[in-house]
Amino acid sequence: MDTLEYFSSIPSIDKNTNFWMVRAKRGFFFDEFLREEFIAIGWNLLKKSTLSISLTSSQSKHLKKQIKDVYNESKPGTALNKCERFCYQVKEGDIAVIVDNRRVAFAQIGEYYESADPNLTVEFEKEIHKQIEKANPNLDSFTCPYIKRRKISVIRVLNAEDTVSPYLQSAMARNWHSLSDLNEYAELILSGCFDTFLYRGRLTMTFRVTQRDDINVLDLASFVLNSAKIVSNNHPEEVTVKTTLHSPGDIVLQIAQTLIDNPISIGIVFIAIFGGKIGNFESNSLIGTIKDIINSGYEREKKAIELRKLEAEADIAEQEALSKKLENIEKMKELQLSTADSYVESLMDAAEKLQVQPSQSTILDITELMQKQSKSSDNRT
Repeated sequence: MDTLEYFSSIPSIDKNTNFWMVRAKRGFFFDEFLREEFIAIGWNLLKKSTLSISLTSSQSKHLKKQIKDVYNESKPGTALNKCERFCYQVKEGDIAVIVDNRRVAFAQIGEYYESADPNLTVEFEKEIHKQIEKANPNLDSFTCPYIKRRKISVIRVLNAEDTVSPYLQSAMARNWHSLSDLNEYAELILSGCFDTFLYRGRLTMTFRVTQRDDINVLDLASFVLNSAKIVSNNHPEEVTVKTTLHSPGDIVLQIAQTLIDNPISIGIVFIAIFGGKIGNFESNSLIGTIKDIINSGYEREKKAIELRKLEAEADIAEQEALSKKLENIEKMKELQLSTADSYVESLMDAAEKLQVQPSQSTILDITELMQKQSKSSDNRT
């Protein structure tokens, strides 16, 4: 994978993606969900074949009566609604927020299936529920007794020491349903999944501030402004910022996807902020590497255009267009080099003071990238 491919590997989330919170029964099924890569919902009495997207009034009434009789549910309509959603509204590609007592996991949802284990009866499910009511989460463990399941691919797990947006935390705390719609918190959930992502026409970059002391306003302003100037090619007015800083907390930058002229600018921000922390690279080394990446990226683009100019089928009009493109590339390269000179060092300093740390969701492997770039530079000399 070359430098530009690193910068271009940003997750792009489909606008039709839905977001769901799934509770793991007081956390007892959380580890099993992650280990076995599935989520599940109760009420084994109801299978997908029992339900439909549009139940008639009489069918719905009959199922509610069964739920009330078998499970002693005070609100059988709610239980029926959850099962219908899990079978028919949750879809492949949606994102689940799986909630434990102290932990949160984000996962992409896969296909629906039903466990064929003959032991997962309604009676067994009810007995497990009864035992869980009296259980100690720190000592007891139970196997999930639910048959209605969906495969998942775990994206990220937040442990007790990791920060969760207070707004998302509040939404989870208020809602104790086994399955809930969290679409209004889509961007907060995606920021928990990925440091950087594209969603609904916007690029979002999230940075985890681990500083626990009072935050200096100049450090915060420097971090936000210099990051915005670099990622926008010196048009910070096009960048918006959201913060959930509670020392620690997050800084979130957003810019319209159409305003990202070159993905290299995203990589520059990441290298400036994380390069010294991941690979212990010195400031001079980081700035030199950033400039080398800028030069090599534009040089590769120039070579492709120059090759096209040499091809016989390129007519006069196309030759002129390609010449103009080469001029623009040279201007863009000089602008980006100037931006690096002006803002990278200040950004590195602010990131150090705020203790902005990479997480497991950081899109770039900075150490591997810089080592690869260093080898590439050696080969050219």
